[in-house]
Formats: sequence, C-alpha cells, structure tokens
Amino acid sequence: MLVLSTVHQADDPRVRVRTVGVLAQRFDVRYATPGPPPRDQRDHHWVRLSGGRARRHLAAIAQAFRPDVGLLSVHDPELIPLALAVSALRRIPVVLDVHEDVPAQLLTKAWIPRSLRPLLAAIAALLLHVAERHIAITLAEPGYARLFHQQHPVLPNYPLTAQLPAPTEPVGDVVYVGDVTEARGAALAIDAVARMQVRHRLRLIGRCAPRLRVRLEALAARQGVELDLPGFLPHDEAMAAVATAVVGLCPLEDQPNYRFSLPTKVLEYLSLGVPVVASDLPGTAAVAAGRPGVQLVPPRSVDAWSAALDRAVGEPVWRLEAARAAHDVRAQFRWPGERLLATYARLWRAPRRASDHALVG
Repeated sequence: MLVLSTVHQADDPRVRVRTVGVLAQRFDVRYATPGPPPRDQRDHHWVRLSGGRARRHLAAIAQAFRPDVGLLSVHDPELIPLALAVSALRRIPVVLDVHEDVPAQLLTKAWIPRSLRPLLAAIAALLLHVAERHIAITLAEPGYARLFHQQHPVLPNYPLTAQLPAPTEPVGDVVYVGDVTEARGAALAIDAVARMQVRHRLRLIGRCAPRLRVRLEALAARQGVELDLPGFLPHDEAMAAVATAVVGLCPLEDQPNYRFSLPTKVLEYLSLGVPVVASDLPGTAAVAAGRPGVQLVPPRSVDAWSAALDRAVGEPVWRLEAARAAHDVRAQFRWPGERLLATYARLWRAPRRASDHALVG
C-alpha cells in the first residue's frame, strides 16, 4: 500500500499520524513525501521525493507505478491525474483523500490572476467529478460532500485522542497551530496580543513563507510583542506546546475555503483543556458555539479579539470550564480509525499482514 503526497510535510498530522499510523496497524505501508523524513518510521517504509515540484512529481509517478503497489492513497489535488492513470493502467484500487475545498481555495489564491480564478476553480470542480467516477474518495469534512454527485466516506479531522498529552498547567503562551498565513490571521493575532492588558508570548506554530516571516517579525517588534515562529513541528510536539498554553487561537478570515471548514485545531485545543478564542465562522460555530471555554469573535475585529484574549487569560473560569470539558470533547470527537481501516480493507486486494493489531480511534 502506497500513501503518496508531493506537497505535505512527512509528519503532516492527517497523512502521517491519522492515516499512515492507523493503516500500518493492519497493512504494509510505503509512505512517499518530500523531506525531511518523518521522525518515527518504525511502522512503515518511508521514501523521499527529492527536488523541486517537477522532480517530486516524476518521483511520485515512479512510485505509483511500482509493480508491488496494491493500493494507492493520494493526498494532493495535483495528483488526481496520476491517480486516474494508475487506476486505468494498473487496475488497482486508488483512494483520493480530499483535504480541502479546492475550487474555493483557488478563488482566493493571490498568485493566480483574478480573471483566471473562476476558470481554474471550474476546472478543479470538473476534475473532482471525473475522479469520483473512477476512484474511491474520502472526505476530511462533511461540507466537502457538496463538491461531488455521489456519497463518499467522511473521515473528519478529529483528534487521535490516544496520542494527545494530558491537560496540564499553563506557562503563559498564546498559541496557534497551523499554517501561518495572513488569511489565517497571523497579523491579526499579533495586533490583538499587542493590545492585551498583560502581554504574553505569541507562538505561531506552523509553516511560514520567508517573506511573511520577515513582515510578521517586523510587525511584532514595532508593537513590542514577543513572537515565536518555530516553523512546522511534529504533531506531538505541537500538542505539547498547546497543552501548556493559556489560550489557543483560531483567527481565520472569512474566506470561502474557511467559512464552513471544520476547526480541527479548535477541537485539539479543547481536548487539551485549553480555552479557545476563534473566528465566528459558520463551520466553527457549528462545532464550538456554546462549548465551555470557547469565545467566538468577529474575524477581523482586533478590539474584539484583544478583549476576548484578556478574558481568557484574566478570568480563571475560562480555563476551569475548558479543563472540565476536555474529557467530553475527547469522547465526542475521536479520529474514526475503524472507519478508515474498513474503507481501505474493502478496496484492498492483497493479503493482510499476519500481525494484525487492535484498531485505534
């Protein structure tokens, strides 16, 4: 079984932790991504896809057409043509795991000329419709079902609770985990922390483009905010940082790709007993509104964000309520490992591993 991505980090939580980590309990898994390698390779065989985008794509083609691959699992929309080719030419099962609303995302890409965005979004939507007629589809969020004509299994990005640390005492950081971008509210987070009554260090944990890093560091310096940009961290390290935070942030802007999105990081924060301040978007509100320890605020209102942060940090009730509710959040929102295994087992054509471990959720 080959799990393939040309763009995700090898330690990507959904691909490495939730997918490869669970599939490897029952199947022999080869996992191919760009470097650096995953920190733990004990349960699979990792293959580095080296070079720039074109070279990585050629390496992905070579891996997908290896004769010993009995099932292909792809995790990038860019790999849909390859997935269709493998299905047609090799006659093996292929799974496309849809991580995001690709057409909506294309409508907001700044590097694409505005006049071309609707056309590219329409092409992406058509490609998804073609894909579902020939390969298996899994969805990271229920809302992505609207992109397809048929029903497909939903494997929501709920926490893998067995791998989360226990709730612990805070050390004083305001923390965000995820890609660090302007659309995900990086600058707003700095502005909001700068206006807090008692300032705390702001940790934005995730990939950050070099130019944006320079701008954010300059913005933080001008406003006297202590900013930590450690880059991408393996999932367990990121969650350990969250566990000691005074508050977790989810400052998404109101954009089509985020508006109805499942707030994975919000659930992870709450699973660790950390109070949350998040943008009041429909997808977030559907899961988090009214939950203990949660404050939903207008996406771009710096004053509202700053006031919410002051409440979360200065009023102990927010952390007490979040800590008391952490167990219930973990019980209600668990990664559906059994459903993942059942989906792949139905497609699998080769013998299973002799050492068949217990299922993990």
